Amino acid sequence: MNCPNCESPQNKLQDITVSTTSVQREKLCLQCGLEFITIEEFISDTFLVRKKDGRKERFNKEKLFNSLAHAAHKKHAVPEALTKLVTEVEDHVVTQGNEIESRLLAEVVMNRLKRVDMVTYIRYAASYRAFVSADELLDDIRTTLDNVTYVPPEQPLLFDVDVVPNTESTNSKTVIRLQSS
Repeated sequence: MNCPNCESPQNKLQDITVSTTSVQREKLCLQCGLEFITIEEFISDTFLVRKKDGRKERFNKEKLFNSLAHAAHKKHAVPEALTKLVTEVEDHVVTQGNEIESRLLAEVVMNRLKRVDMVTYIRYAASYRAFVSADELLDDIRTTLDNVTYVPPEQPLLFDVDVVPNTESTNSKTVIRLQSS
């Protein structure tokens, strides 16, 4: 690829990152010194999502990103974090075979979301699970909150948050507060 700055075809490969769905190359232009990144994505017509009605359609990263962005609406979600989450889900499901049920795909997404942001998880779950009543939704929320585990500091968060130890009770859970903008 030519340099996006000076159009020189002479560039040097500095680093390469390979995932199950893409290859990312960090390059240095030997003409002007610009560092830039190229991304090659693997597109497979063989990876399909099977819908409830039996239809099959290609896995669509943009559709998943948009549904996550909708669930994270007003949460000050970092687009890069949403993209990373989509890539993690895609990497996981692609390794499982060439087809997945939409219900299972939603479960994979929800399992990752509940470790990152509970409000986004709840909004996503409310869209993709067939809750019969508000009590059923509340039971799911309580169960999920009871199972929240410690997030290691090196794990990037989906949103800007303050993590504060809960010193007000004997319960050892951590209080997570969203930072206000």
